[in-house]
Order: sequence, then C-alpha cells, then structure tokens
Amino acid sequence: MSPKEEKTRFLIVGAVVGALILAFLYQLVFIQITQGEAYKRKVTQGYTRTQTVVAARGEIVDRYGRPFTINRISLDIILDQAYLPEGQTNEVILELITLLESLDQDWIDNLPISEPVIGSDGAAHYSFLPEMETQVARLKSDLHLEAYATADDCMWNMCSPAYYDLEPHDDDKPGERDWAEDPVTQRKLAGVRYEMAQQNFSFKNNYTFAQDVSNLVATNVQERSYALPGVDVIQSTVREYSDGTIAPHIVGITGPLYREDMESLREQGLWWSEENQQGYRGSDTIGRSGIEAAYEHVLRGKNGERQITLNARHQVVDVTETVPPTPGNTVVLTLDRDLQKVTQEALADQIALLRLNTTINEGRDANAGAAVCVDVKTGEVLAAATFPSYDNSTYYQDYNRLSKEKPEPYLNRATMGVYRPGSTYKPCVATAGLQEGVVGPTETVLCTGVYTRLDPYLPRCLYVNGNIDVRHALQVSCNIFFYETGWRLGINLQNEYAAHFGLGNYTGIEIPEAKGQLSSRATREAAGDTWNNGDIIQSAIGQLDHGFTPMQLASYTATLASNGARQQLHLVKSVRSYNLQEVTEETQPQVIDQVPAGEEVFQVVREGMIAASQPGGTSAASWIDFPYTVASKTGTPESLDNLTSTYICYMPAEDPQIAIAVVIEDGGQGYTGAPVARKIADQYFFGREDQETVTIPNTLLQ
Repeated sequence: MSPKEEKTRFLIVGAVVGALILAFLYQLVFIQITQGEAYKRKVTQGYTRTQTVVAARGEIVDRYGRPFTINRISLDIILDQAYLPEGQTNEVILELITLLESLDQDWIDNLPISEPVIGSDGAAHYSFLPEMETQVARLKSDLHLEAYATADDCMWNMCSPAYYDLEPHDDDKPGERDWAEDPVTQRKLAGVRYEMAQQNFSFKNNYTFAQDVSNLVATNVQERSYALPGVDVIQSTVREYSDGTIAPHIVGITGPLYREDMESLREQGLWWSEENQQGYRGSDTIGRSGIEAAYEHVLRGKNGERQITLNARHQVVDVTETVPPTPGNTVVLTLDRDLQKVTQEALADQIALLRLNTTINEGRDANAGAAVCVDVKTGEVLAAATFPSYDNSTYYQDYNRLSKEKPEPYLNRATMGVYRPGSTYKPCVATAGLQEGVVGPTETVLCTGVYTRLDPYLPRCLYVNGNIDVRHALQVSCNIFFYETGWRLGINLQNEYAAHFGLGNYTGIEIPEAKGQLSSRATREAAGDTWNNGDIIQSAIGQLDHGFTPMQLASYTATLASNGARQQLHLVKSVRSYNLQEVTEETQPQVIDQVPAGEEVFQVVREGMIAASQPGGTSAASWIDFPYTVASKTGTPESLDNLTSTYICYMPAEDPQIAIAVVIEDGGQGYTGAPVARKIADQYFFGREDQETVTIPNTLLQ
C-alpha cells in the first residue's frame, strides 16, 4: 500500500471515529441538558403502587334508628411492603414481636400448630392444635403435603428457604440470625409468615399484624419506627354491638375470610385483582350469619385508593389518596329494639318459671323456645326471640363452649325450629270447614269424650263437651269437633287451606329459615310409614307430620287477623345511606296470598278465638285485666314423652295490629306460652312512652 493510500485510509477511519465521538457527545449533552430534568425525575420518582383504603362497614339499626351494631375506631399495627426493606422481613417481624411481648400485646396467629417441645433426641417437636381439623387440612394443602403429614413436617417445610427461610445459613457471620436456631422463635415467625401468605401480603395489600391495640402499644411502636421499617399504626373500624344479647341470631356476626370463602368469591368474580380494586382481599371481614350475611353487598362499603410513589431504591417519596373510601349503607330493621328485649326476657323468664314446676304437664322440662311478634297490617317482624341465646360481643370467645351445649344456643328457633302446631292449627281447619260447607256456623257435633267413627281406633278428647259448635270448640279446644271436621274435609282440602296460610313453606324473610312440612300421604310414606284414616283426623288437630316454624305460625296468625290476606313477612324496613339521610331501598307491604274464605267465615273463627281468651277459654287467666280484646288459641302437641307448648294470638281483635306466636319446647300445656304473649302485648301497647332519643328523635324511620 502506497503512503498516499495509507494516509487516505487513516483520514477515513479518523473521520468515522470522530463522527462517533461527536454523536456520543451530542447524546450526552441531549440527555444531561435537554432531557436532564426528565431523567432526573424518573430516577427520583422511580415507580408507583396503588393500595386499597378499606371503607367503613354500614351499620344495622332498629326501626327507630337505634343501633344494633356500632363501628368503633381502633388502632391496628400493619406491615406495609412498600416500606419493608428487601430481604429483612423476618428480622423486622421478630423486632416487632419482641416489642409486643414486652408490652403484653397479642398479635394475629392462626397457625394450627403448638409451641415446640424438646424431645429426648434434643430436637424440637410439634403437634396440631385440637379442634382445628379444617385449618390443619388447609395448612397441609398450602404446603403441598400429603394428608398424613405431621406437624413436624409442616414446620420443616415452613422453615425451609422455599417458604419462609427460618433456618440458619452456613455463611452467616457469628452473631447473625441466631434467632433462627430457636424453635420457639421459629414457631412465632412461622405463624406470622403463614398468615401473611394467607392474606396475600404484597405492595398492594398491607398485612394487619395486630388489631385494636391500646394507645400505649401504638405509641411504643411509633416511637421505635427507626427500628421497625415497614411497620405502621393505622386507624380502622371494629364491629361492636350496642348490646350483643339483643337479637343476635337476626343481626348476625362478621368474621374473617376462610379458604372456602376465597374460592367462592373468585368463582363469583368478587376477588381482588388489578382490574377489580373493589374485590375482597384476604384481610377483609365478611358477614357470616343473619343480616350481616344477607345484606353483605349493602353493608360493605366501596373501598378507596391511595397511590404510593417510590424511588429506584424502593424508598417512598409520596403518598396521595386518589379515591376516597365510601362507607357502606345502613340497614334499618323492622325490629323494635325495646320490644325485642322484652320478648327475649319474657321467654327466658317463663322457661325458668316453668322449670320450677314438678310435673311434665306444667312444663318441668322446659328448656328452649321461641317467640315472634309481627305487624298484622305490614308484615313487619317486630320481635323474634329464641332461647337459649348468646352474645354477639363474645361470639368467638364463647364459640367452642356454646357450640357443644344442649339445647343449642346458636340455633335460631324462631326461623329454623320446626314444631308440631297442635291445636293452634284448629283455626285453619275451622276456616276450611266453614268455607267448604262441611260444617255450619251453628252446627253442633256431639262430643262424648271419645271419637268412634274409626272404631277400633278411638282417639279421645280432654273433656266431654256434649253438643258443641265451632265457636265453643275453639274456645275449649275440643278434639272431637275437629276430628269430625277434618274427616269431612279430607287431607287434601286441609292442606290446600294450610298452604294459603303459608304453613309448611318458606315465609320469604331475609335470613335462612326452615321450610317445614304438611302431613300427607306422601310425607308419611317418605318417612317409611303407612298412611291410614286415623292420620287424617290426627292431622286436623295439628299432630302427626305437621311441622312449622314459629315465624310461620306468626304469619298464619296475622293472616287469620286480616281475614285471610297474607302479607309478605320481612325483617328489613329500608336501606339508607351511612348517615341515615338518604333512602336507597325500601320494603313495601305486599299481600302475597289470599285464603279463599269469606269475611263471615273469619268472623266466626275470630269469635271462637276471642272466647278462648275470655272466662271459660283455654288462656283466659293471662288476659283477665287486659284492656283490649284478644283472639287466641292454645296448642299442646305431643313430642315423644313430653308436651310442646304452642300459643298464638292477635289483638285488638276488632282492628288487629299485632300477631304473636310462642313455642316452648317441653313446655307442657299450651297456655304456658300465654304469659309470654301478654308481656309482649303490654310492651307494645303501653311500654313505649319512655323510648330513648334516637337519630331522628321519637320518629319511626319511614
């Protein structure tokens, strides 16, 4: 190559290199000067994360706005992933545990594994906690272990690097991670880490470490914030009760989400995701029973959002609330809190009084029951008591003990208890008999004390009443009259009228209820028995296979009172905004059926039921000095070796306002329920003058 060619090549290479250098210099100038501020903001700002701000739960109040539930502000200790140093989760948790232990403060730990016990081999051994079979099965599933895995197997897996990394490392420096060699500490950390996993702890989901802590604990945590990065104290709301003993079965309870809840919510599209910020998260609570469950969609508010900005070193540089939370709506019940309390007390007191008696017929073995009071004109349930009962305020503390007691306190007997009605069924048969013309208003049936039509089957009456008409038969509850009326009707007509009264079918109230059943050939044969003629007449006096809830009996009584117009029963009067100012939903009275009988028929039945409350009637003693006319009927259905007491009534008979049904298991004669009804009536008509001031003073929430 000639010197000239070499020089030319050198110049070309130099020009290319120079051009590249100039290009790089231009880019550097562009980045640092022209775009410098933008890139500086990116480096400083880093990235953003969105967190959910949980909304307050709506409240549940009575018809006058008096609260059953209360939202109290509480202080919670949380872990926030945005502030938690990477790789130091266990160290921060241990520091927090040590502090809380020094303050005698508990924290959330639902791991179903015991504290360690050091065995003869010098190793730590664990066991599963008793009565936590469901939680144990869930734990094994989460750890991908077989059903036969032991508690030791579970702990070994949780301590491994694949899960929570609670074992010491070979490359640890002396004095570091010594906590990992302590089985007691490992168990504490495993309990927290497992719960964090259950609650989907992440940048988007904070983890609640301890709930409702004292101001002292909160202050100590905040003062040690330098040693507890990622730990914060926030305000939240705690569900409480103005009096947890009032209507606990109806109000219901809230509780944490379980695995089966999470799976169900995912299937319904109600679980949290990037696209569904309003979805449920593992740390949420949910209504588990009663109105709390039935109106979960109303009571649960709309969560807000806040945006957290972090720099490239994962340090928070800004927090902004982008969407404020909206509290849930308030559910206004039809219940009158004072009337509910009186109903509960009257039922409990009567059962206690009956147990002082010395005979089965007088209720010596009484131990459970229910009482329901409804508004005849609207179908509103004013009170619904069940005994024995419990306290919503201590539900979870008492659960293990009360769930084993007999009779069951957690059973809502007003809606789920199914009982033979006994002679309280006779007004239904009287209505059918009169309307169908198989018996006349003044026609008499001869009562000799024994019914002989089906000889050799010879059922009896308590008395020898002679020639007796329908009014007198209702007054003294003559079996013979209703055997004959029931026989003339036949079972199909009996059941047709019973169905119109709503007996043996759901009432349609907002919380779970039993359906009950009517006596019939199909019912008897389904139970493996043979239907015979005697079953027709036994059904007519409320025996055999009839099974109704106290709520159904109250609806039936109200239907008798309103000349056969059956109102839809309901427990929810309206749904309002959190502050009660706006009505978003209101339940209107609705007639859902009409018993096909004339007013004159109901008047005859009414006269017989009025006579039952007056001298010579089966419950006269309870109404002697009551200023209003009462229409009533007693019942004494047989239950194995004992007698169930059933009682229905409505008043004032001329213009009915309320209907009441009382059932006392093993309560003896039907009239033993009448004193309960009397106390309910006294409170309804005369006990409301001293009503306390409410949200809207002395005003029914329309």
